[in-house]
Amino acid sequence: MQSDEDWQILIQISKGNTKSFALLFNKYQNLVYGYCMKMLKNKQKSEDITQETWLRVVKNANNYKPTASVKSWLMSITRNLVIDDFRANKKWIDLSDENWNLIEDSQADLENLFSTRQQNERLQAAFTELPENQKIILSMILIEELTQSEVAEKLNTSVGAVKASLFRARENLKKTMEDA
Repeated sequence: MQSDEDWQILIQISKGNTKSFALLFNKYQNLVYGYCMKMLKNKQKSEDITQETWLRVVKNANNYKPTASVKSWLMSITRNLVIDDFRANKKWIDLSDENWNLIEDSQADLENLFSTRQQNERLQAAFTELPENQKIILSMILIEELTQSEVAEKLNTSVGAVKASLFRARENLKKTMEDA
């Protein structure tokens, strides 16, 4: 199924078509739930946020604008709910702009790091140890395939703060991987 097909499915969902909802749900349910579990490390909260995500998809299907992929839209709903949970539990750490001008774009390095199958388990364990803001930014770039400027806009912060968090996340992942 291509992104255009996902958009057509959303149009059908907005008209109340339950078969279309089932198609989209079956395609992305594991991605949404898996993201919640990686971020929250709590089965009950992950199930609750997954359910709320799908309720919002149904409720807002007619508001979707095809400026980004349906997958990206779906994951932004999920991410925002996870961030709300972090904030409610005071786990969210504000991003700062410190030293951002010294940091180069590290997206290619991160993608290479995530693509190595042999290191997948160690990398997943290292990912869970990252601070919440670093997990969210990495997920937005690697899963939702957003640019650094898009991430900054969605998180209402500067590109420099995103770069700084990416740099720290990369360094934290490297250190954890080297220590393993």
